[in-house]
Amino acid sequence: MLAIRSVPTLCVFCCIAVTVVHASADTPVKKAALVRTESASANLDEPEAVAKDRARLLFEKGANAYRDRHFYDAVDIFLETNRLYPDPKLSFNVGRAFEGLGNQPGALRYYREYLRRMPDAPDRKEVTSHVEQLELSLSQKGLQQLTVISTPEGATLKLDGQAVGITPWTGESFAGRHRVLLEAAQYQSSERVIDIDLHRAQDFTFELSPTPKPAPTRLPAPLQDEPKIGVLTLSTLASGLALLGTALVAQAASGDSRGASRSAAFFAGGGAGVSLLGGVMLYFDLNPTAKAKASSSGVSPDGAGLEHSR
Repeated sequence: MLAIRSVPTLCVFCCIAVTVVHASADTPVKKAALVRTESASANLDEPEAVAKDRARLLFEKGANAYRDRHFYDAVDIFLETNRLYPDPKLSFNVGRAFEGLGNQPGALRYYREYLRRMPDAPDRKEVTSHVEQLELSLSQKGLQQLTVISTPEGATLKLDGQAVGITPWTGESFAGRHRVLLEAAQYQSSERVIDIDLHRAQDFTFELSPTPKPAPTRLPAPLQDEPKIGVLTLSTLASGLALLGTALVAQAASGDSRGASRSAAFFAGGGAGVSLLGGVMLYFDLNPTAKAKASSSGVSPDGAGLEHSR
């Protein structure tokens, strides 16, 4: 027989046993027996102690509501108790309350949740047998129950293109193939086709993958001007060559075969100096990087920016 479960984790204060509610709505529910024991609570900090005490009071209230056949109230109270102090046995109690209402899908949902949350339940065989009866009853309507679970929870669920809820989600649908789509912020959407068995309820689990972080944007390399030889550079080189040529002419005109004449030496020296300067200017014109470094250091290849001391 299925009876309301006591919740030891929060009810070291109380436990409750209720006989099975028969299918007939006219069958009265037997009185529940509330048994109080001394508290065995450990040293808890104040917030947890307050939550535990409130959960205990709620559980007692829910048990009384169930005993008095106020099943709607019992459902709400047991769910609130589970929110304050989670315990798998509360899922079972919610299922019993739904069954008292004649809501078979609701009862099936929470009995299945009880078995999922408490896989080693001592009454697993008995509860499983009752679940199978509810599955059979639902299948006779051409429907079956499914539960969609995702990691992480809280994903938007679309069934056959229609948004139906947030995971974890439990509902009923027609047997056969259905398309399931899960979407969650910062996660990649997950879509697949599921096959609902008419004769048994099923769990479908999804593992959502985080959305890959975008690759860092690389800025394009700054465009560099093509090397250009300046007019001043060409003029300087031309002047150097002209002076060297003049030195040769002056030497030939002097007719002195013993050595360079004074005029030839003068023009040759000037030509060599001017040609050297032109060569340096040509180097900077053909190497923009070197030119930029020279400019940043306050030195310009054409002599601009030089500080002269007196």
